Amino acid sequence: MKAGVACLIALVIASPAFGQDSASAHDSSRGRLFWSGLALGVAGVTTSVLGVTVRRVDDNSSGNAPPGTYQACIAQRSDPIYASNSCESLRAKNLPMLYGGVAVSALGAVLMIRGAHTTAEVTANGFRLSHTIRF
Repeated sequence: MKAGVACLIALVIASPAFGQDSASAHDSSRGRLFWSGLALGVAGVTTSVLGVTVRRVDDNSSGNAPPGTYQACIAQRSDPIYASNSCESLRAKNLPMLYGGVAVSALGAVLMIRGAHTTAEVTANGFRLSHTIRF
């Protein structure tokens, strides 16, 4: 996952090297950057949500539960008294999937900002987004 994100970042950085001379080609490439960024953002958010909901892992416990709590809960289910235990809430988040989704979403946000005649600045008080309108 990290290699894929690194390749995408390299592609975004290298894209100005393949610039075109015409202004209309420049505007159409900006539009492609925006829509590609939107698609990446949606894919990243979906991946993150899946990592914390459906694709949880069995090898660790979640929240404040001590390590091995999920495995102990599963082991107790063989006893008829504890057969109705619901252990699903003890499964841990899939952290690689969560962090990969966050990275892909951030890359999508960068592409959307570059493709929408918008600039982003980090200031002393926070972030500043400015949008350019031409007519």
